Amino acid sequence: MAKQNSYLGVDLSPDSIKIVELREEKGKPQLVTYGYTEAKSDVLRGDFINNKNLTSTLLKEVSDRSKVTTNLVAAALPIASVFSTVIKLSNLQKRELDNRPKIKAMLAEEVKKIIPRPLEEMVFDFNLIPTEEIEKAGAGQKIEAVRYLITAAPNEAVKDYVDIFKQANFNLNSLDIEPFALVRSLIGPDKSLIMIVDIGENRTTLSIINLTMPVLNRTIQVGSSVVTKSIADNLRITVAEAENYKLDLGIMMAQERMESYPRVVEDALSPIVTEIKYLLKSYYDQTGREKMLDKIILTGGGSLLGGFLDKYLAKALDIRTYLGDPWARVVYPEELAPVLREIGPRFSVALGLAMREIL
Repeated sequence: MAKQNSYLGVDLSPDSIKIVELREEKGKPQLVTYGYTEAKSDVLRGDFINNKNLTSTLLKEVSDRSKVTTNLVAAALPIASVFSTVIKLSNLQKRELDNRPKIKAMLAEEVKKIIPRPLEEMVFDFNLIPTEEIEKAGAGQKIEAVRYLITAAPNEAVKDYVDIFKQANFNLNSLDIEPFALVRSLIGPDKSLIMIVDIGENRTTLSIINLTMPVLNRTIQVGSSVVTKSIADNLRITVAEAENYKLDLGIMMAQERMESYPRVVEDALSPIVTEIKYLLKSYYDQTGREKMLDKIILTGGGSLLGGFLDKYLAKALDIRTYLGDPWARVVYPEELAPVLREIGPRFSVALGLAMREIL
């Protein structure tokens, strides 16, 4: 039997590189290998894309160390660096929705009116936002309003990614945006209204997902490092000691039977809570509450705060909240289960990227 191709998902987040290689096995994604590297200096930290030579070197190092077997790569642009909007087209027949060249030309005319740069300086893509009306319509039936999620990135940003992977001897097979990768790894076919909250070291990205499509996205420059700094400042300890405090937080809370975070942690988390409320209100204002949020899924390294963040947000927001499991639909050796559970939230984007060509 011919060997199945495998695909490497690469997450170039601001402060680390995460990679996951998957191959298809009996219709399911199977783990081949994974790897992780942090910025090796404060000079590089937060600036992976602009340090192409060093980034490509780090990427090659972590790939060699992880014994990657493919050169086919899927990567993602962070939503903060992508122009995104929703554009509505009217009175289209359902059969016309499959005519991508025609739809792209129609959308391009609308995009030109609102995009901050000339369209020829951007790479733009579009995705149909599914609705029950579209799903039920016959081929010749006219649909009053069809909405598309538009994403556009400057040509030079795309070129930066191509250059990095080329220097590391990889073929950039696809360039996605992060929320689409998170939908693949954390949501799958679930069509309910969901919010994904991805808490990294220096930023938090929030995405509202409806019928498996990210329809509203927002990034704030607040992440787990803010919690660390807040603890260090308030307790008058070093940043390293504050990191240890965070690691021990869950044990301390369990021993003292605490039902909420210490005040210093709650204060640091308040901007994220406020942003969740703001994004949800914005969505409801646009849709008229035609569908209510079913749940929040947490991911990213910052979501592991004391093993309690899901419960804290569920109580603060009165919304069901869960820590996402990106490995749930991946086949992997049972002996790796403990470590994969521990690192899972950090690998959600890379996993979702590797799944792109398999699922």
